[in-house]
Amino acid sequence: MDKGKDRLRMEIMRTAQQLFDKHGIEAVSMHQVAKSVGIGQGTLYRRYPSKSNLCLCLMETKFDQFKKSIVEYLQENADAPVVERLSRIMTSLVGFMNEDLEWVKALIHSEKLEEARVNLFEIPPFVFLRETIQGLLEEAAAKGDLIALDPMFTSSVLASSLRPELMVYLRDSGYSSAQIAEQTVGTFIKTLFVRD
Repeated sequence: MDKGKDRLRMEIMRTAQQLFDKHGIEAVSMHQVAKSVGIGQGTLYRRYPSKSNLCLCLMETKFDQFKKSIVEYLQENADAPVVERLSRIMTSLVGFMNEDLEWVKALIHSEKLEEARVNLFEIPPFVFLRETIQGLLEEAAAKGDLIALDPMFTSSVLASSLRPELMVYLRDSGYSSAQIAEQTVGTFIKTLFVRD
């Protein structure tokens, strides 16, 4: 990708995020995004055929940054106990999802996004999380630190457990992001490990 196209993509992403944060996803039109970026609607629609596509690309960009931070954390903390590393991943995931929860909430309920729905278990974020969690569980099992469980099954359940719909429900039920992270780690992570 040439630098000009990459700069334009980043400007569209940044502008869309600002507009969604300020006005809410439903109130922002593709025309408004194009005008705010200073490009024609045709240019925007050639890159992003719909608002749902733009939103999904924005989330993919954000997830790529999240993924990079997790990979760096795991590399820098390879000697830390697995329970600590896995707890950090789940806590970071809750924070990541909570960051844009209000517009993700609108995204979930938008009928316009039906065409963008895909199989959760095939998308790169799920695959990354499942494989990362599975690797950590297998490492803990090899060290004898894990209760008897199937790492593939458990990692699949853990990776799919914190869906945006659940985060919205829990927040609407009065749980803060910190409480959700604490409950997730206490209920679903620490209980997997053998206690001395």
